[in-house]
Amino acid sequence: MLARKFEKYLIFASDVLCINLAFALIFWLRYKSSLFPESLDPEKSFEHYTHITFVLSLVWIAYFFISGLYRDWYLQSRAVQLLVVSKEITTGCILIFAITTGSDILERITEHRLTDVFTWSRAATFLTYWGTFLLSVNLGRMGVQALVRRMLQRGIGQDRMLILGATESGFQIQNELKACPEMGWDVFGYVDENASLRGNPFHGYPVLGKYADLPDLIARHRIGGIIISHESASHNEIIRVLTHVAEFPLAIFIVPDLYDVASGHFKTSAVHGMTLKVLFPEHMPAWEAQLKRLMDMAFSIIGLALGFPLMVLAAFAIKLDSPGPVFYSQERIGQYGRRFRIHKFRTMRTDAEKQGPQWATAKDNRITRLGRVLRRSRIDELPQLWCILIGDMSLVGPRPERQHFINQLKHEVPLYLRRLKMKPGLTGWAQVKHRYDTSIDDVKTKVLFDLWYFENMSLSVDLLILLRTVWVVITGQGAR
Repeated sequence: MLARKFEKYLIFASDVLCINLAFALIFWLRYKSSLFPESLDPEKSFEHYTHITFVLSLVWIAYFFISGLYRDWYLQSRAVQLLVVSKEITTGCILIFAITTGSDILERITEHRLTDVFTWSRAATFLTYWGTFLLSVNLGRMGVQALVRRMLQRGIGQDRMLILGATESGFQIQNELKACPEMGWDVFGYVDENASLRGNPFHGYPVLGKYADLPDLIARHRIGGIIISHESASHNEIIRVLTHVAEFPLAIFIVPDLYDVASGHFKTSAVHGMTLKVLFPEHMPAWEAQLKRLMDMAFSIIGLALGFPLMVLAAFAIKLDSPGPVFYSQERIGQYGRRFRIHKFRTMRTDAEKQGPQWATAKDNRITRLGRVLRRSRIDELPQLWCILIGDMSLVGPRPERQHFINQLKHEVPLYLRRLKMKPGLTGWAQVKHRYDTSIDDVKTKVLFDLWYFENMSLSVDLLILLRTVWVVITGQGAR
């Protein structure tokens, strides 16, 4: 959503301004005002402290980033945000105070000069910095959010929303959205399975089609979200909707009556001001997602550098072992259906798929002699480090699949397309818990593992999977 991105940029700028404002006030208080005669020094220039303000700004922004203060707040009240931001600022100020004055305090305690530990000057400096920072950051953020709310109320930056179900429940949701424009959603129309309603207006909005039309409607009209408004207990209905939209990066909401149906599969949270639940929110906090990306880049750079001699050796060995190219390049489907090319060392004969795409089997005669070694050691996967570096893949995630198999599996495996909510990975929970796919049953089992990973995504889980991957590679488990 354009307005939400604009809000994040403004909040970031506001935070940087407040960080420097608080430091400038402390400088004036200690060295320019007459409140602390012992530290008064009119000759001191703030320009001499610009490097400190720069470092301090980086430290605070990193701390805010790691603490998750740049998340989307529109689903939470301003009171909750105020409490969370104030807690993190207080914790950060205490840490900075402890780091900058800790050695001095310990020295005075050791020398039994306890009366000199917490002086009026030190206490006033800390309280002024903390108070200024706390007040300015919260006021700045509230001001930014008030500005964005005003923009949304005027219809600026809103996203288009489809309501699934031309029913009275859908009409009620339509009215709630119109009464709450600061949510950022503009009703574009309805989708309903009743074919006779298509093309007819429903309370002023057109019925644009059926569930099967959702992919075309979402792509053509740039839909940002959908609301499943049917008051139904049908689990299959939700699954049917998800098979059409799971590959798109859009917000999905359900009415509370469907919560019991989805509670075993979906993490939800209340939307303020409306009786809706959010389906498929981001399971990994923004700061963890950014660190995951940094970890991907670091590992891929190190892996490409250290593995280069091994990859050169593998390339020569492949040319000597069998005729054909060194690399195997193929189009795969990534996050939200984005197409990219995956690269691997070739481990099969060049005519391996002359009869069309097919899964490899346990004793597949298409695999070359060297290919079996490369597969067992996972050396054939090393070129994918480049895909990770440029952002097409991640270290950890579900394995990317071809469109041919996706078209087949999305009809046979429930929630299969939900895998497209995640960036594909070099390894994943399914890969360390199960063998290679040799049948549709293997795929179904792996989907369950992939969905478990989606529900539990975190850096700690990623590290666990990477460690287990090392063990799998060493022991050769699951390889063929």
